Amino acid sequence: MSEIKYDRQSRIPEWDQTKLSSAKVAVIGAGALGNHVCLGLIGLGVGSIKIFDFDEIETHNLNRQSLFREDDIGHNKAEALAELLKERNSSIEIIGIDEKIEEDTIEDIIRDVDVIIDCVDLIFVRYILNKLCIERDIPLIHGGISWTGGQTGILTRKTPCIKCIYPEALQKEELDTETSCIRNPEASVVYISQIIAGLMVFNVRRVLLPLSSDLYPPTGLYKLDLRLENPFYFENIKRKKKCDCVKLLKKVDPNILKEEKEILKKLEKENLKELQKTVELQTNGKLKKKKTSSIKKKTSKKHPKSK
Repeated sequence: MSEIKYDRQSRIPEWDQTKLSSAKVAVIGAGALGNHVCLGLIGLGVGSIKIFDFDEIETHNLNRQSLFREDDIGHNKAEALAELLKERNSSIEIIGIDEKIEEDTIEDIIRDVDVIIDCVDLIFVRYILNKLCIERDIPLIHGGISWTGGQTGILTRKTPCIKCIYPEALQKEELDTETSCIRNPEASVVYISQIIAGLMVFNVRRVLLPLSSDLYPPTGLYKLDLRLENPFYFENIKRKKKCDCVKLLKKVDPNILKEEKEILKKLEKENLKELQKTVELQTNGKLKKKKTSSIKKKTSKKHPKSK
């Protein structure tokens, strides 16, 4: 049955369904992104999915949290989503966990996973997730949305972290205004959730089942902004020198920071060489112009124009 179920994707060159069926992932957040990401994960055939969310389903969730039904209102999101996903794919282990992600409990509740998927709406929760991922060397699939667009990226020890993406000022603003879907809801539409969730599932596949056809761009985020003429684009991100991830990497994997310094030095040398070449070309161009203009002046003196 499972062979037939995944037949179409298994026809892709280098595809190894066993890598996906043996993978274990944790999805943090069972809202709009979580619904569509989980739907994609069971389509891929990821073997084990643990879903974490402490929130309950409300009527206003139904416009974009597409798997929930009117009968599910009042039930826990993670538990309800797990049951609905099992109806679609009974061969996968799917567990819904009514649990809030907090710094003092995360070590115990998230264990034995290959990938963690960020479908939350609070930056400080993302910080907690990212810290755990760096400590345990687990890839984090980050995703975030607004009603006009969103972003996603793969964060590892070798990339900048959530704190490098979101400045401290934004975190402070979040805490001051309590901007979350529960306390201070923002505008949200289903189509943005579907698009960003699809890209997040693509990133999950890239981590669990990399293919030679995959293009690995520089470290950064895939972004969508529907207000732009070209709404899809890639944005590079850099590690902040004084970020918490730097302090953490010094403890858990200092070689990564050494490698980054060496790469930066090489880039600086290459950039310096390019700059020198540019200056030389500009200087030579100016000298040629001066010579040409002086020759013209001499020629005009020898051959004055007739009146």
